[in-house]
Amino acid sequence: MADLPFRVFAALFVALLLVACIPLLLTPLPPLVDYPNHLARMHLLAGLSRSPTLRQYYALAWRPLPDLAMDALVPPLLAVVSLQTAGKLFLVATYFLPTGGVAVLHRVLNGRWSAWSLTAFLLIYNRLLLWGFVNFLFGLGLAFWALAGWIAWRERDIAWRLGFGLIAALAIYFAHLMAFGIYGAMVAGYEAGRLWRVRAAPAVAVGTMLVAFLPFLPSLALFAVEFVPLHAATSIGSGIRFARPVRKLDLPFSIFDLYNRPFDIACFALMVIGAAFAYWRRWLRVTPVAAAPLIVLALLYVFMPDTLFGATGADRRMPLAVVLLLIGGSAWQAPFARVGRFFLPAAFVLFALRLGVVAATWQAGGRLYADLLTGLNTLPAGARVAVAFADAEVNVEAAPLLHFPVLAIARRDAFVPTLFAYATQQPVTFTHEYGAVADQLSADALWRFYVAGGTKLPPEVAQALAHCRYITFAGRWPFVVRAGSGLQPVFISPRFQIYRLPGAST
Repeated sequence: MADLPFRVFAALFVALLLVACIPLLLTPLPPLVDYPNHLARMHLLAGLSRSPTLRQYYALAWRPLPDLAMDALVPPLLAVVSLQTAGKLFLVATYFLPTGGVAVLHRVLNGRWSAWSLTAFLLIYNRLLLWGFVNFLFGLGLAFWALAGWIAWRERDIAWRLGFGLIAALAIYFAHLMAFGIYGAMVAGYEAGRLWRVRAAPAVAVGTMLVAFLPFLPSLALFAVEFVPLHAATSIGSGIRFARPVRKLDLPFSIFDLYNRPFDIACFALMVIGAAFAYWRRWLRVTPVAAAPLIVLALLYVFMPDTLFGATGADRRMPLAVVLLLIGGSAWQAPFARVGRFFLPAAFVLFALRLGVVAATWQAGGRLYADLLTGLNTLPAGARVAVAFADAEVNVEAAPLLHFPVLAIARRDAFVPTLFAYATQQPVTFTHEYGAVADQLSADALWRFYVAGGTKLPPEVAQALAHCRYITFAGRWPFVVRAGSGLQPVFISPRFQIYRLPGAST
């Protein structure tokens, strides 16, 4: 595609970013599965010290964790904007960093701004975003900016390179561990590919790779000294697990998998066929320095387990990184730039169609969330709320509700046992008393007892339930709580309901 002056490129980039943010304006709560849990944690981090009620239930547990992007950036914003606005601003950052990082990487590798790099906007709305993996997306964006900086400063004074590399590695490490690993793999691939092309002598190769490795040492030391022992002490049995190998063939679709499977498959097929045809005809080429990092990421994807250090879906995060690197590391060859002009309008039409589906879905979900938030507001301040949902229903959907009850923490300073408070991932925890309650309150067991029927409530769950005064139910489909349960309705809607528990202790 034709080169663009920076002013034109910047104007197009800003325009696309603003358009991409339209769905955020159409809903009070972006329908991302884990997002309510993130918002509740932000409220705790900002307000726990000022709330005696919250301190009954929760405590801060700051550690040098590799999953702190949102935790470090959003709570300070709450001094000037609302929680809803601060959360959306962070999402805007997760849109900007990957697309901007790809554009800057393309500029560094090819020496020019190109509309081709703007095709990264096609990938903003993807399955990872819908799951709410926002810290990973933020960290992945940082990784592309850092890779561009590492390459741009490759020939500068070694002290500058090492200083930049150290800061970049630490920033990405604290943003998200998986993003840190991807960044390290890309840097290693870039340096190894460079050495291969110049046929460097062994001594030179060892020295070069050592210099590239040094900026990662402080982060790796933190990982070994802080994270690994913590993981071993708190996550027994949740180490490394591999899924079926054939699953690797399906996961690349996740970069386009949204709400309408036939439409998403058609869009994915158009993208794959169009890009493959362009590479086959040699209209598009991979920049030589990007080839080795691409190979490294592809191999990493093939051998990546499904579960790594307690985090599920590790391998499903790789296809997005590979495709973003492919965009940033490719260029239209000059003789075929005119052909590329036909691809750009087609890509923008595809972007507009997909964005339209997202906007309509989020607007409809926003109306539902606005109604249900009034239900949460009926809870008294400091309420202790049990949560019931079916484990089998944990999945991406148009308006996910499974973690919706956790917003009672932000709106009513409530105790909600399904708050994410994993020692290796979040800097919050339950107090000793309520941590024991949270551990015993199985959302799935409560759902089976009150909704599915046919099973008794386990004694430990019943004992923990006695500490709560309310219970919420959330499902993907309309449901009915079984008769004779003794629950007193507080707020009833087809997919989300709140009840007062009978005879609960105060």
